[in-house]
Amino acid sequence: MPQFIPFRGLRYTEAAGPLDHLLAPPYDVITPAMQRALAARNPCNAVHLELAEGGDDRYERVAGLVKDWVQRGLLKRDERPMIYVYEQEFVEDGHVYRRRSIVAAVEAQPWETGLVKPHEFTMSGPKADRLRLLQTTGVQFSPVFCIARDRAGQLRAFIERVISELPPTSTATSLEGDHHRFWAVEGGPFEMRQLAPLLAESFYIADGHHRYETAVDYRNWRMERERLPADHPARFTMAAIVAAGDPGLVIRPIHRLVPRPAPVDWRQRLGEAFEIDHVKLPEGEAEGRAALLELLATCDTVALELEPRQVHALRRRPGTSLAGRVPPGHSEAWANIGPNVLRYGVLEPLWEFTDADLAAGAVEYTHDLDEVFAFLDRSPGRSAAFLLNPVRIQDVMLLADQGERMPQKSTFFHPKLGTGLVFYPLDP
Repeated sequence: MPQFIPFRGLRYTEAAGPLDHLLAPPYDVITPAMQRALAARNPCNAVHLELAEGGDDRYERVAGLVKDWVQRGLLKRDERPMIYVYEQEFVEDGHVYRRRSIVAAVEAQPWETGLVKPHEFTMSGPKADRLRLLQTTGVQFSPVFCIARDRAGQLRAFIERVISELPPTSTATSLEGDHHRFWAVEGGPFEMRQLAPLLAESFYIADGHHRYETAVDYRNWRMERERLPADHPARFTMAAIVAAGDPGLVIRPIHRLVPRPAPVDWRQRLGEAFEIDHVKLPEGEAEGRAALLELLATCDTVALELEPRQVHALRRRPGTSLAGRVPPGHSEAWANIGPNVLRYGVLEPLWEFTDADLAAGAVEYTHDLDEVFAFLDRSPGRSAAFLLNPVRIQDVMLLADQGERMPQKSTFFHPKLGTGLVFYPLDP
């Protein structure tokens, strides 16, 4: 099972300014507008490290910033190895959630070992960029988001004890309005014994596949050049570990947007596998949205504008199977997750999309309903959208245990972990 250890984090000091103005999301969800807003909040905002602008010299500039901020006392490294407890409080669909984790250094091992398990496929471009950043700066800025089953309950018990007994080391409210609370706890023998049952667990990557694969590549790159002791930081990656039963573990669905009209015979193409119900939503934006979400919970997908301005619920006919449509080598469980039901049961029959078509952008993706409606409004009658239910966490872990990865854009774990609470130096 994967090893995890405390580490000496690099953290902002009070001299850098309010932590509210220093946090940023991970690089892969930062839009250009958000990047400008974050950069304007504070010249030391983590976005300047996580997503630097410019050409190939940007990596050297980030390394220079880290060195400068340390020299000026804006960043300071913890004197002793720590386990960090992290709580995020956020609102989703009108409900307040709290997601809790520990942040530690997790051993970076290739997927083949089965110690840390992926659940989605990744693209090569971001990994090359992240590797250059690690090689040049020697610092990991964003944690990988991991899940552990926590069968013994020790992870949640440890977190609850820390939160109940100690005041937060730091607190912040991010640009998105989420509340972050952070505890730096010395990672001594007593603390590590409490977390020892986790050493018998597998870890599942919820978010940050690129970051994890980059950490493995960085470890290999360093080991080709020097001998690294077993506890050397370069052998590990910073990760936030969340218990699978955490009530704040929210997964949003990622909806599909198709920038072309449905074929005129769409009912015949889908009728064999799906029951198709035309649905009239109530008047009023709020009422219509609420009805749409209620409808979605009862079916496989809600199709918008297969006919102009019309809504249809698609439900698989009892006894139908997609096993003959999906690529060989996949289980029934893999075929039955929502993104695959949509792709092989709906999108391919309607438009005959191939892997190459999808890679070229034939389908767009969003987890935001407002973006779905805006997309349809831009080309009324010439596009379609499909709403999905979220993939369940138990299915994420089941398929990972079977060695099956979901397609890209299957899950959106919300909210993203904050960048800027602690950084991970890759040397002792």
